[in-house]
Amino acid sequence: MMIRIHIILAIIALMTGPLGIIKRIRLKSLKFHRWNGRIYVLSIVLNYIPGMYVSFFATGGRLSTIGFLILNTLWIATTIIGYFYIKRKQIVAHSQWMVRSFFLSFANMTIYIIVAIAHHKMNLAYGTSYTIAVWLCWILNLLLAELFIRKKVFI
Repeated sequence: MMIRIHIILAIIALMTGPLGIIKRIRLKSLKFHRWNGRIYVLSIVLNYIPGMYVSFFATGGRLSTIGFLILNTLWIATTIIGYFYIKRKQIVAHSQWMVRSFFLSFANMTIYIIVAIAHHKMNLAYGTSYTIAVWLCWILNLLLAELFIRKKVFI
């Protein structure tokens, strides 16, 4: 049950996230942007407990569990920080933190890409590949978010 809740809420975040960072949509309808953002934030906040719960059953054992616990904490933290910045009307900081949050939303997809490379191309054991991927998914995604922010693509 928890994995299903986790997946559904993650899909909602993945569907609403792009709509929140596309400048044209934001400029066309600020009201839509705000409601979309509320749904995005709520999906991540509600996903915290299921995400933490399923972390304890991750492939790869304790190291994977720790990686997922860090990922879940970073995901909710970046989202809440972004939310608090917009409440203070600090739009640039809000945008930057929401970009970080959104890039973390893609962690699961990044995991599968890394596992495919590590397991199938580098011939590492599946459990080892998965553990490496769990750690690299949030590290790489945050690095990509920082590159995106530095390019100021969204502002």
